[in-house]
Amino acid sequence: MAKKKLKTHRLESEILRVLTENQGKILNHKQIFSRLESSDLPKSAEDILPILLELTASNKIGRKDTYKFYKHSPRKTVQGQIDITRSGRVFLKVEGVEDDYIVKDSLINLLPFDVVEAEVSQANKKKLTADVLSLVSHSDRLFAGVLFLKQNAWLIQADNTRFQTPFSVEPSPLFKAGNKVLFKIKEFSRNRHYPTAQISEILGKPGEHKTEMHAILAEFGLPEAFTPEVQLASDSVTEEITANDLKGREDFRNVLTFTIDPDTAKDFDDAISYQKLENGNYEIGVHIADVSHYVLPDSILDQEALNRATSVYLVDRVVPMLPFSLSDIVCSLVPNKDRLTCSAVFEINESFEVLKTRFAKTVIHSDKRFSYEEAQEILNGGEGIHHDALAHLNRFAKHLSKKRFADGAMNFESTEYKFVLDDNFRPVSLQLKLRQDTNKLIEELMLLANRSVAEFVYEQKPRKPFVYRTHDEPSDLRLQELKRFVARFGYNIDIENEKTIRRSLNKLSDDVEGKPEQDVIRTMSIRSMAKATYTSNRPSHFGLAFKHYTHFTSPIRRYPDVIVHRLLFAYLDGKTMEQACNWNMEKLDFACKQSSKMEIQASEAERASIKYKQAEWMEQQVGKQFKGVVSGMADFGIFVEIKEYKCEGMIRLSNIPGDHYEFDSYMMAVVGNRTHRQFKMGDEIDVIVSAASKIKRTIDLEIILETQNHNQHVRKHRRFR
Repeated sequence: MAKKKLKTHRLESEILRVLTENQGKILNHKQIFSRLESSDLPKSAEDILPILLELTASNKIGRKDTYKFYKHSPRKTVQGQIDITRSGRVFLKVEGVEDDYIVKDSLINLLPFDVVEAEVSQANKKKLTADVLSLVSHSDRLFAGVLFLKQNAWLIQADNTRFQTPFSVEPSPLFKAGNKVLFKIKEFSRNRHYPTAQISEILGKPGEHKTEMHAILAEFGLPEAFTPEVQLASDSVTEEITANDLKGREDFRNVLTFTIDPDTAKDFDDAISYQKLENGNYEIGVHIADVSHYVLPDSILDQEALNRATSVYLVDRVVPMLPFSLSDIVCSLVPNKDRLTCSAVFEINESFEVLKTRFAKTVIHSDKRFSYEEAQEILNGGEGIHHDALAHLNRFAKHLSKKRFADGAMNFESTEYKFVLDDNFRPVSLQLKLRQDTNKLIEELMLLANRSVAEFVYEQKPRKPFVYRTHDEPSDLRLQELKRFVARFGYNIDIENEKTIRRSLNKLSDDVEGKPEQDVIRTMSIRSMAKATYTSNRPSHFGLAFKHYTHFTSPIRRYPDVIVHRLLFAYLDGKTMEQACNWNMEKLDFACKQSSKMEIQASEAERASIKYKQAEWMEQQVGKQFKGVVSGMADFGIFVEIKEYKCEGMIRLSNIPGDHYEFDSYMMAVVGNRTHRQFKMGDEIDVIVSAASKIKRTIDLEIILETQNHNQHVRKHRRFR
């Protein structure tokens, strides 16, 4: 009897091994039997059915249909943030997990941005699920909304469309229906009809430029004004450079040096020096503002920079990481002024091979401030101030670019526009953002500096703490979805490994060039990518095809670059991180997470400000007809990008005439029930702007259908089916 039990136990273990190795895949009893490796197997697959049923009864495995079994995915408890779509679907975002979990029905009243504790599992490769166990906290962020009265009760309708229910607030004599306010969430319990909120500020009349921009900054947790203490600390820093400041610095003040930036730039992070050496080679210096010289570890300026982590570029303004006196004066590499810098210096030969690289604290004197357009005119014209240096640097940059793409770097450039605003901040026109050779020249030199710094530090023995800019390869789920999507247009991508993924995606980008589906396929390809983040332990960058990468070149506007400067030159001086800035790994990891988080919030705020101006611009186009491309789909509507302005609007499914249309998620198409007419991603259609609201940041569209021609096509299609 004991021997029989031992045999059964071994068989159970072997069955569990097979199902575990198949990672949740459903197998029937014959498939399981064929994978068993025990030396003492039953005679047939039917003989293991009793054991399979016993394992099912004890909940060690799951069962689907009579003869199909699977191993339960391991479940774990995590904290994450709730996201609720406009259609009411609930997702859980967990830090470090690229794809979101689908939240099952919850007994807890949930709001967007709630932090919850949940039990998560992966039923299969395509489905991540979560059971919410408890509410940890409501968001402590400020949100914007509009006050209104309902049955003598004051309510707020949030601007953020994720909030599908209004918030109730205690009445105040200062309230005025229609005013925009900032508020925080207080409570949302099961015995309350509405969640409660507390108003922190009354902004003013919705739709006014100042009100809306203030609301966007508050909504994304981005402070605009600096505290008096921070401002005082900044103002106390002078731009005078003393003999003590110059100790240990290489002097580049007599070497040709210039900056190339947008014509609207106010702060200049980077400058380029250029000279021919006596040995016939050339020396190129990438000089970066030495913010770390003025912003000392754990000072009030450092704490403020860490808190903000990045400058924010809204459509009408820059919200800087550092106060104006530092960002635009003391640290900025303005022309005709001595400035302190951190530099990556490269010696190259006539074949553009980098022979030597060194890093140094330096002092420079910029001879010229070029705009991209001005430098491009000199290149195009073949003459002008510093033409020879610009032309040689441009050839070097093209060499770097060619090598980078040959190594597998991703190439998905998208068309971008910028608004031209009048004195009252109203949009008067849109201008295409041109990426010319001079833009790419600076980009390639900055990439070279960033990569070289990362390689140098990573190769130090023993391994030293550092900040890397990392970009993981896309998840299998997103790649499979992209593969299915592009197949509808007749394209294929090879997702076997990292090298083939890069090669396929670059070929795809080339193949769609100039085609109607170009923008939508490039957009979907970008969406399939993982998000780039800051980390202390993963140096690789999938999109750039670099094994080591960091951010070294923009310390005026990015806090990670300040850390990189501190650590790089501490290590060059033989110091540890603790000696240089009294930091430990916990503090470094926190700075990486804070920088990644604030970068996302800044990006979302920038997009919100653009959507606001797009809607304001399209208010002037109501009633006009445009060509559009289907750019997205949902249960309630079709998103369409207007080709002329790159503005996205929505056609509600209920407003499409002639049929009842529904979204088919499997086909990724909107389909008419009676006519079977389909609208798919990338389809070109004609639309009319029916409405636009800058307050809601929305654009409503109506589709123009060629009904007669379409009906003829449907009849022919049915005849041959």
